Amino acid sequence: MGERLRHGLGLLGPRHGRHTLSAELLDTLALPIGDDGVVAGVDAEGQPAVLGINRPTPYDVVLIGGLWTAQVLALRAAATGARVAVETGRPQAWMQMVHAMGGGQNGLSVYDVGRVPPQGASAGTPVLVVRDCGMRPPRGRVVSGPWQSVLTLLPYLSPVAPRLLRQARLAGIQRVSPDEAAELGRTMGLTRTEVETLPALPDGVTLWCTDRDRQYVLTQPTDAETGLLGTPRRMD
Repeated sequence: MGERLRHGLGLLGPRHGRHTLSAELLDTLALPIGDDGVVAGVDAEGQPAVLGINRPTPYDVVLIGGLWTAQVLALRAAATGARVAVETGRPQAWMQMVHAMGGGQNGLSVYDVGRVPPQGASAGTPVLVVRDCGMRPPRGRVVSGPWQSVLTLLPYLSPVAPRLLRQARLAGIQRVSPDEAAELGRTMGLTRTEVETLPALPDGVTLWCTDRDRQYVLTQPTDAETGLLGTPRRMD
């Protein structure tokens, strides 16, 4: 003991069992943490369905659906700390959101079609660009990139939809006509059951599709979202 003190090693502490696990017990460890991103709603099991919009790689999303859902996603993206830039030909439809969020100073700005400036996205300030440009959106000046995702809203299946769907990493489909559902089935490789379901989807329900996964999601608004945007609806 005297030798340890002379060399500055201090006193021996109390003896406790080491905090170790055997290799067999490692698989039992789990952390109650879900996916990181924007909560789009709940899935068929009632579990949160999360869209990972803020990414270090380019990410394109196409939503064939209603303005209401796009606005809820924009609000929730802003709540995660992202800046939202809306490119739209109907700015009046977004003004209520802009005013509610502080006049464009707190995460959401609205621009005319083709007038979105460079956003300067970064890991600290990710950006979501929402393109609400009608049935035939022109090619955007501001495209997806690191920490900058682009969500394109199409009210219906338009002639440009197949090109946009091919480019998209994620596609959301709300209620469409039987003819549109059949076309989407061919374009996206949907099952017969999915094609038959699309024309009867309730308001607020979206079929989200990636290359490998399909998931029906019900978007349930909060009280604040209902007060600002109203109840879920497919048509505007």
